[in-house]
Amino acid sequence: MGVVSGQDVLGGVVVRAWAVAATTACGAARERIDAVNVFPVPDADTGSNVALTVAGGADAVAAAGPEADAAAVAAAFADGAARAARGSSGIILSQWLVGFAAGLAAGSDGIGTQALVGALDRASVTARGAVPDPQEGTVLTVAHEIAGHARRAAGTAAAGSAGDVLAAAADAARADLGRLSAGHDVLRAARVVDAGACALLVVVDALAHTLRTGGRQLDGADVDLSWLPQAGPDVVAGCAPAAGGAFEVMMLVRAGWPGAGALASALQEVGDAVAVVDAGGVRHAHVHCDDPAAAVGLVPADARAQVVVRRVDEPAPAERGLVVLTTSPGLAAWYATCGAVTLVGPDPGPHEVARAALDTRAGRAVVVDAGVGTAGARDGGADDVLVTTGDGPAVVACLALVADPGLAPDAARQALRRLRSAGPVPVDAVPEVVAGLLPQVPAAQGVTLVHGHDVGADAARAVADALADALPQVEVVVAGPAAGAAWWVGVD
Repeated sequence: MGVVSGQDVLGGVVVRAWAVAATTACGAARERIDAVNVFPVPDADTGSNVALTVAGGADAVAAAGPEADAAAVAAAFADGAARAARGSSGIILSQWLVGFAAGLAAGSDGIGTQALVGALDRASVTARGAVPDPQEGTVLTVAHEIAGHARRAAGTAAAGSAGDVLAAAADAARADLGRLSAGHDVLRAARVVDAGACALLVVVDALAHTLRTGGRQLDGADVDLSWLPQAGPDVVAGCAPAAGGAFEVMMLVRAGWPGAGALASALQEVGDAVAVVDAGGVRHAHVHCDDPAAAVGLVPADARAQVVVRRVDEPAPAERGLVVLTTSPGLAAWYATCGAVTLVGPDPGPHEVARAALDTRAGRAVVVDAGVGTAGARDGGADDVLVTTGDGPAVVACLALVADPGLAPDAARQALRRLRSAGPVPVDAVPEVVAGLLPQVPAAQGVTLVHGHDVGADAARAVADALADALPQVEVVVAGPAAGAAWWVGVD
């Protein structure tokens, strides 16, 4: 559809085109945005997280009915992004989209310039409300600036079309980006602009392009990257480690759970970078913490729709990534330390497994099913699936995988074929059980002990240390707590 000055610009067709254009633009800008990601943690993934978040929104738009109007398509874009959001940057951007959609729906002039201005205002407010501790100098400040610039531009005699108004607002905010970012102490110390703000401007630029062209497709070559900073890996590497915790936990929580309203405050007690937002019928929660089990434990198992745990300082993309499916929140940190994107729950679906494989940012993924037994593991689109009988064998498989430079699934399969195990084992019977298993494994190299919730960390370490002293020729690994048996013992 064509662009008429100030009117009839935000039809459903154009909003659909925006979702596609934003996906293309975020994909093109991903590496440059990753390179300046130092806040809230220097983990170099804001560009990747936003690209996956926007792509999830675009998938939801593609599934929306062709008769949907601009507000309905924008709502689908927002809901899809909110459910697909990765990281705090993805959460904030998704809520900006939620506010934008709500603003369009409430617009007084239908689909014209004033509706756009109102949507930008609502988007800014909603994004700020996504986090309990909003920080100035970040994407939140830039969202406010974009809305203000658009409001002032729309009030001039030469305002032009909504696309012109939005482009002028984005240009003005971009010109102020360095100054605004310098208002935040972490960004100022690193001498970079806010990565989340860069991502938002990319999405806004995509909308301005779509409005001005009436929905013409945006080719990757058309994306203007010239204004984005070009920073080397030394920028992120030179920053202090994350202060909020070693792990990222993201949960979809059923909206009907009575504790949902207090979840943000509870998460602030166990970590930071907290956000809890609406995501189309569920609540999406995010936190960085050192104890993922404590964060997951704040929500009853029957109120969790999805739980993802991964290391904040995740490894660089490799040929293969690792995904683990487990029912044991207490082992999530252990698996994540192995580099796994860990799904905690009894029944992850194919979409969740595919999403986790995508989150490894690798060309292929090895999925280790720790006794979950879900069809999702087999149909999740990963190239290699290792189905085990529980967390004990899964721990052995992960040890074999991370010991292999190529994360080759055959290394894990061989370890599992050699493995001899027993469980449940009483705490005082562990040495005896190990002694009985060792003769069954010629040239045994490792003993793996996985303990349950009824064994404390100190007691588990004492058992492992005593066994290591008695068997100096083998490596003893202890992990836990796992759901179920007091002890599982394996020799390979």
